[in-house]
Amino acid sequence: MKFARAALITLPILAAAMLTACSFLAKPQVTQYYVLDYLPTPPKERLEKGPYPYVVRVRDCSIAEAYRRSQIVYRQSANQMQFYGLHLWAVDPDRMVNDLLVKHLKAAQLFDNVTRTVENYVPDYFLSCDIQAIEEYDSKDQWYAHMAIEYALEDAKTNQIVWKKLYDLRKNVPQQEPVFIVRELSFLTENINERLVKELEVTLDEAKYKTLTRRDSVSADTLSKKAKP
Repeated sequence: MKFARAALITLPILAAAMLTACSFLAKPQVTQYYVLDYLPTPPKERLEKGPYPYVVRVRDCSIAEAYRRSQIVYRQSANQMQFYGLHLWAVDPDRMVNDLLVKHLKAAQLFDNVTRTVENYVPDYFLSCDIQAIEEYDSKDQWYAHMAIEYALEDAKTNQIVWKKLYDLRKNVPQQEPVFIVRELSFLTENINERLVKELEVTLDEAKYKTLTRRDSVSADTLSKKAKP
């Protein structure tokens, strides 16, 4: 009797445990999609200075093969890469970086015109970017957002690289969840593009000065020739 009574008590408990386990196992896993995004806020001094009299065509970004995928990449060492199964990019990462670059350049009013399409004229410059890393990097106690992008500005008429820079940055995240990695990757993208604009200003200042000096020299030579008997 005691055994039967114990069995009667145990069976409902086991049944409840099995139902709980089944409901847990049956719980659907939801795929999460993420995008890089931020609102460019160029400094007042940059906007007051106005655009440089140049047209730039932004080329499509190239990206390291390991990151050419919809899965967000994470790693715990330099030699092992892993990919989230349910945390995906909503848009290809190279496309998002390219879109944000164009948006940032237009907001900063650095050039007379920023284009991505092949026009029926040669622009003054080509701007290219190579994404070497866009990932989550996990150490023992901390997660980091890591982004490495190399930009290059090319004189479209001479095909000479006039400026080139690799930005390799990382930032720790407040919580160990993929959404916080994406937020910090967006922050790093903004930070890189702000630095890009500042450094391109120096290069464009030099180009503008050389153009004006060349024009003054040509004008002086012309006047000198006209003054000769």
